Amino acid sequence: MPQLDFRLLGPLEAFADGTPLPVAAGKQRALLALLLLNANRTVARDQIVDGLWGEDVPESAPKMVQILVSQLRKALPESRLATRAPGYTLALRDNELDLVRFERLLADARRVLNDDPARASDLLAEGLALWRGAALTEFSEPFARHESARLEELRLSATETRIEAELARAHHREVVAELETLIAQHPLRESLRSQHMLALYGAGRQADALASYTAFRRRLSDELGIEPSPPLRELERRMLRHEISLDAQPVPETTRVSFEPAPLPGLDDVAYARSGDVRIAYQVVGDGPLDLVLVHGWICTFQPGWEHPKIASFYRRLASMGRLILFDKRGTGLSDRVSPEHLPDLETRIDDVRAVLDSVGSERAALLGISEGGPMSTLFSATYPERTVSLVLIGSYAREMWAPDYPSGVREESLRQRLALLEQDDWAAAATRDWLGRVAPEIVHDAEAMKWYVSYVRRGASPAAARALRLMNAEIDVRDLLPTIAVPTLVLHRERETWSDGSRYLSEHIRDAQTVELPGDDHLPWEGDREALLDEIERFLAGVGDAVEPDRVLATLLVADVDGADEEPVRQQVVRFRGTVADAAGDALVATFDGPARAVRCAAAIVISAGTGGRRAKAGVHTGEVDRGSTTVRGPAFELAAAIAAAARPGEVLVSSTLRDIVAGSGIAFEERRQDGLDARVFAAVAPTPATALQQ
Repeated sequence: MPQLDFRLLGPLEAFADGTPLPVAAGKQRALLALLLLNANRTVARDQIVDGLWGEDVPESAPKMVQILVSQLRKALPESRLATRAPGYTLALRDNELDLVRFERLLADARRVLNDDPARASDLLAEGLALWRGAALTEFSEPFARHESARLEELRLSATETRIEAELARAHHREVVAELETLIAQHPLRESLRSQHMLALYGAGRQADALASYTAFRRRLSDELGIEPSPPLRELERRMLRHEISLDAQPVPETTRVSFEPAPLPGLDDVAYARSGDVRIAYQVVGDGPLDLVLVHGWICTFQPGWEHPKIASFYRRLASMGRLILFDKRGTGLSDRVSPEHLPDLETRIDDVRAVLDSVGSERAALLGISEGGPMSTLFSATYPERTVSLVLIGSYAREMWAPDYPSGVREESLRQRLALLEQDDWAAAATRDWLGRVAPEIVHDAEAMKWYVSYVRRGASPAAARALRLMNAEIDVRDLLPTIAVPTLVLHRERETWSDGSRYLSEHIRDAQTVELPGDDHLPWEGDREALLDEIERFLAGVGDAVEPDRVLATLLVADVDGADEEPVRQQVVRFRGTVADAAGDALVATFDGPARAVRCAAAIVISAGTGGRRAKAGVHTGEVDRGSTTVRGPAFELAAAIAAAARPGEVLVSSTLRDIVAGSGIAFEERRQDGLDARVFAAVAPTPATALQQ
């Protein structure tokens, strides 16, 4: 078998036994680069299409991918490019890609940095010598824009580590000039400024070191309106007090944070589960008897998190507790994009989680919901307690917006301001600064971390999708569901974080919930003292054991009254919308659903169909607790659904306020109806229209 040599660290080059491989320019060359970046991992066909064409996808793209793969196979030695569902895998040996060799040298250098800085410096010099120029700049394809920035960050991080090794050897004078060149290229990079100050100070130039700090502080203030981070301010204070030793020794990490992806031995490929006609991206990490599903909030997405040391460490620690299942909500990250008008409501999201669990063969899992991921996890655990081992709510809430009976929510003016940021040309930077100011205040003062988080948000969703999700989240209200939670629950938050009051509300209204309030003001669980937070999660999960499955579940009840109707067509509508017909209550039909929006759409379809046939029909719909596994529906939830149905006018579908609050984002609109004699607020479903109801 020929010895291959692929080079990504500079212009793309490919050799077999020293002879250039005949890879054509254009998309074939771009495909090779994309596969090399994911060497020995399966790259899905959809990921290839997105990487090569982005949003401007020609109709012939799938066929073009097949042709490009066929052509590339002819240029490569036999068996290296294999078809493996749901895409293709390029198989390489350890030393056949310069990027792999570079990352290995970088990892080796960091392992010996404190004990042998001279050896670390030599390893890094060897690795940096592999670079022949900027990577991927010859490509205009969408994947190259993200990856070229990542690789350049990787090179710069390695350079910083080499300088750190030189500072540890007391070679202060030798690195001053290099640092000044780097600062000119990256004037807002705080880690370089820290090293520049240390180099000048170690070279006997204390005044210049302090002047460097002053210049950096002024630039941050003028351009970003922020102050240097606390670690850099502490470094200046120590210099002013002459508290820094000039002896050769390891340099403490002050502000350096690198964002290269850490090696992840045995990490499974990203895979896809089909939920309806949408594919949901997921990843399984670790192994163990317990499955954990992490539900991110807003547009946070799992795959870029591996680039960030803190998030990667957070993932790894969770994976040490069992089998960690990460996924992206539809419309975000690596999952199928959907139009902003069709972003998922809570019901659709729990269907997506169920599809992922089915795909990985998980019968029961612990759900960990962060912020907006909490309401979805709450609805899932109430609806499917038989599939929920336990529930962990991390800095979460039952309702986002202010209400007279919920004074801790977000005010309308604040929501309008957040939405306005998403309309700016540089929406990601504006929204990220506002978001981090609330969820991780210290990050705002770290220019390098800010740069990465802006990229993180930009990769999460389109600006229109980010706006639509903001609006949808503002409609969520699961307060009425909290008393129905019957699985072991941990409510975990930091005492001064943005959702601390929302978390306290959850604690007060979920029966037997364990509550842990940690010090700090960081909402993001991987920021701040993440180990203390993870310790609490691990302690809780270890104590759950084999809980007894509850005998009651959350369900949506539909009571329909159709005059003179043949019952069979009505039953067919229930089956069509994935409901279950229960026993009859007089002439009314009773059905249960595990999704509230489907129940409302089914009710609309029944009423419309009856009206088309010249019959009168009306329906009432309510979400509440029912006996698990029973075909006989009785109790308060049924009584309220029946009362709502009785209050409806012919041709009308009335629903309870509980149901209305949990179908946010479904596209169904409601108008409040005043009903005397009913001890509940009720609403008429006015959308979907007759046409759209039958199309859903």
